[in-house]
Amino acid sequence: MRIPYGISSFSDIRHGGYFYADKTPFLPELESAEAGYRYLICLRPRRFGKSTLLSMLEHYYDAGKQDQFDALFGGLWIHEHPTPERGKYLVLSLDFSPVSTSGGPEVLYRTFFEVVRSSVESLLIRYRARIPDLARLDDRLSTYQDPEALMLALLRLVGALGHKIYLLIDEYDHFANRLLADGDTGLYESIVRGTGFVRSFYATLKAGTGTGSLARMFVTGVSPIMLDDLSSGFNIITHISQEERFNALAGFTRTDVERGVDEILRGNPDLQGDRRIGDRNVLLDTLEQHYNGYRFARHATERMFNSDLVLYFLRRVAVSGRYPEQMLDVNVRTDYNRLQRIASVSGAAGAETRVLLESILIDEQVTSPLVEQFGSPNMHARAQLVTLFYYMGMLTFAPESAESGDPVLVIPNRVIREVLFRPWPRETAPVKKAAAKRTSRSLKGHRAR
Repeated sequence: MRIPYGISSFSDIRHGGYFYADKTPFLPELESAEAGYRYLICLRPRRFGKSTLLSMLEHYYDAGKQDQFDALFGGLWIHEHPTPERGKYLVLSLDFSPVSTSGGPEVLYRTFFEVVRSSVESLLIRYRARIPDLARLDDRLSTYQDPEALMLALLRLVGALGHKIYLLIDEYDHFANRLLADGDTGLYESIVRGTGFVRSFYATLKAGTGTGSLARMFVTGVSPIMLDDLSSGFNIITHISQEERFNALAGFTRTDVERGVDEILRGNPDLQGDRRIGDRNVLLDTLEQHYNGYRFARHATERMFNSDLVLYFLRRVAVSGRYPEQMLDVNVRTDYNRLQRIASVSGAAGAETRVLLESILIDEQVTSPLVEQFGSPNMHARAQLVTLFYYMGMLTFAPESAESGDPVLVIPNRVIREVLFRPWPRETAPVKKAAAKRTSRSLKGHRAR
């Protein structure tokens, strides 16, 4: 089995014969006119397959890739059940992960604009043979100096030519999370509030939905904080992150993991000598304890695996014949360490954060409402901190949440327990007694199968 660790391109995965967990059965749901799904955002923890999901959407809806449908989607569910909107759009993909936060406001603005400009240029190149009149913008591309003006020009031209855009935005909050993690709240607020350029950019997108030139949008990220701060400038988005029907939209199901394990064992018979690997049940149980446990909706019955960590583990087993020395990928650890610093925006003091962490580690659960809007003066800082932990993937819905008032949230698995306990700064780190308590208990998320 070819393991696509670090590969998010749908075409590379499919043409390269890599392992792929089929998410195409969700396409009719995402098009649902009855549910009013047109402009969507789905938030998931880091390294959960969001970029691969967006790449699949791009290849499916791109009018320029209609002739690749059989090669790319053959054998997948959607190949036998195509939807009415297949290959209907000009697809514009924006990935905001390259936006720099280390050089001050000028560098931040310049790199944000460069992401938009280069993506628009890529769209013009891909479609100019099919739509020659796009050259009107191509010829003037270098004259635009701000992202909202360029996006407005593109939307107007595409609409005038009778076409529609499907906009995909990956890592919408990446640069905002970095600013908050670094404590640069002043710069953050200046770009997302009032007349800030990020707020103006998303207001332009909202205007494009009104004219019809921006027909569909799918946005991914980790935290809802920036979405809340954009407020009325971007209030046309539908937040599907906690909808039960989309619980498995990103990540691996147990069926996906079982298929991956079976392919690894079938393709590597030499691994049978190590019982921890050769015994299928032992191997699956190890993966479940460390990487499973996520429920993204209160009424969801299926628990999801972190797909990136499963691939990390299976690749190490296939290459070395052994378990990885560290069950948590160092790249993921770095991501979580950075995200934890964002907890300061909850308003919780260091002592309050420490008490909450100790409570979670000792009791293995916490009951709290989830915040819909951060920064509300009527919402206690503790609830905002719990909500951030939920979106970061450090807490997840417990089975009993389906019947409770406020949600009951638990630590999903062992690697997240390790993340919660170890990397926190001294002023917020839980004390050693929490570690002692954890040795006598198993995770509730693991027990509730």
